[in-house]
Amino acid sequence: MRRAALGLLLTLACAATATTAQWGRGAGDLAPTVILISFDGWRWDYDLKAPAPNLRGLMARGVRADSLIPTFPSKTFPNHYTIVTGLYPEHHGIVANVIRDPQTGRTFRMTDPREVRDPLWWGGEPIWVTAARQRQPTAAMFWVGSEAPIAGIQPRYWKRYDERYPANARVDEVLRWLDRPVAERPTLITLYFEDIDTAGHADGPDSVAVRETVQRADGYLGRLLRGLERRGLTDAVNLVVVSDHGMASVDPSRVVVLDDYVSLDDVEVVDINPTLGLFPRPGKEDAVYRALSKAHPRLSVYRKAQTPERWRYRDHPRIPPIVGVVDEGWQITLRSTIADVAAGRARPLGGQHGYDPMLMSMRGIFVAAGPAFKRGATVPAFENVHIYNALARILRLTPAENDGDPRVARSLLR
Repeated sequence: MRRAALGLLLTLACAATATTAQWGRGAGDLAPTVILISFDGWRWDYDLKAPAPNLRGLMARGVRADSLIPTFPSKTFPNHYTIVTGLYPEHHGIVANVIRDPQTGRTFRMTDPREVRDPLWWGGEPIWVTAARQRQPTAAMFWVGSEAPIAGIQPRYWKRYDERYPANARVDEVLRWLDRPVAERPTLITLYFEDIDTAGHADGPDSVAVRETVQRADGYLGRLLRGLERRGLTDAVNLVVVSDHGMASVDPSRVVVLDDYVSLDDVEVVDINPTLGLFPRPGKEDAVYRALSKAHPRLSVYRKAQTPERWRYRDHPRIPPIVGVVDEGWQITLRSTIADVAAGRARPLGGQHGYDPMLMSMRGIFVAAGPAFKRGATVPAFENVHIYNALARILRLTPAENDGDPRVARSLLR
């Protein structure tokens, strides 16, 4: 019995030592490391609408922006890819959530796995490719572009997007990646959550559902922070929390119906609501543009070469010949979509994004903390195109050519 008891004590002691070695090892062997976290659709002011103690704690010990300005269109795929490439959509080619490629005749939809995983669509160099080319391992717990072999390269560890994958399990997988041996441990990790965007679309940005989801999402961040603390990495890992866009309230009474003004036989509608991307049939471009240019006071329509210069939305062949956007809080849709909502086949939206990026309702968040970042600082709003250079600088990478301003990156860092 004594021998058995002694053996049990030795076993428990060894287990405790192993746990301490793994979870309390500290940062002695940790290379400069970044965890890039996206809360899709987290508007710049959501932490004022609901308790978010973990995010506010990061703000207190790090740097925050007054808001984060998305690129046009203020939608999910263009902006997530801009964040990791430092390129405007007109340069990286992900110009919307639905894209037509005139050279191949193919259509990209963010819900189509075959197209999402095809490197044809993905221009520029995302930060995980930059890191891999300079011999740093990376990992992606979901991120736009990470499922495609861009320039033949993917993150060393990655997951195919699955919205059913539990949020806490996502956090735990990230922590397991940090537990890997030095040679296998990623220096860049991405982490993505879609809950807030889903709630904002369904019920609107001022809804109880959004407030509850903000609290729940802040809990995911808290789980990550506690995991880092157990490992002795709280002050060693750089956390960068962003969102791709904000959200505006909409209602069914503020709608522009596209086919009230043009025949759908004359155009291919690639992108719609609240933006508009049209490829007119041959010989129909002038007529379609004239019909829409003064169709509705809440709809602004441009030829591709005449879009606002600040949008940086002219120079890619995938940008449609006719581009439009409705005013904040309005929607543009098809008569058939209205019929589907009326018949109960589709649910009316409570919130929408995609509007002009300069609107405050479209602004997102930037909060970062860690050894590389300023402490207790607030900086003016800046465009998300500048984040790539900050990531590259922290990871000691030579950045690829990009549209960001290195001075903005330096303003965030110690």
